[in-house]
Amino acid sequence: MAENGIFVKIDEYRDVVDILNLTKDKIKEAKDTLEKVQHLKAQEDAEIESWHAEIEEAERRVSFLDRTLYDLENS
Repeated sequence: MAENGIFVKIDEYRDVVDILNLTKDKIKEAKDTLEKVQHLKAQEDAEIESWHAEIEEAERRVSFLDRTLYDLENS
């Protein structure tokens, strides 16, 4: 069985190659942007976790002071 070749005008071939290269560039840009967003999100999550820990620590201290004052009041 003989294989038939596909003939394409050179101008059209170059256009397709240019479009494919542009598409690959845009995909790389999108991946780079997504990586930056993921990095920023990780930093944001770490900051929020830190704030949460600080609030819990403040809550523990206030609770301790509240118990201490209550104990002093009732002794």
